[in-house]
Amino acid sequence: MTGRYDGRRRVQVRGADLPPTRTGPHLGPMRITPARATLLIAFVGGLGFLAWSALTRDKLQIPLMASGFAICGLVFAATAVMAVAGVVRAGREGRDGAAVMTALLGGMLAIAAFLSFAAAVIMSLIWSGTQST
Repeated sequence: MTGRYDGRRRVQVRGADLPPTRTGPHLGPMRITPARATLLIAFVGGLGFLAWSALTRDKLQIPLMASGFAICGLVFAATAVMAVAGVVRAGREGRDGAAVMTALLGGMLAIAAFLSFAAAVIMSLIWSGTQST
């Protein structure tokens, strides 16, 4: 037990002077979780697949690009859902600034997800329009 003086009497506060404990691996202030690591690997893989399909010139280029956009869209959508959980958590803890910034980031991630899904749909429409019957 540590104590602090509040002007009138000494108040006993348990662990008040101790810094908050951090558990698990961290990258700066951000904790590395299995979900975050999986999404990062999927995002890097999706971007790599998209870049490879954009540079490859063959008859399957358009469907490969549609798959790359779909993968990136799924990653953005999952990250936006995780941002919603972060907003709720920050709001319950009384960290209003963090809640607002996380909400803004989550909104931008949701927009990126919709844009990626739109690109995947457009690529699939292009592919279906070029098929001869």
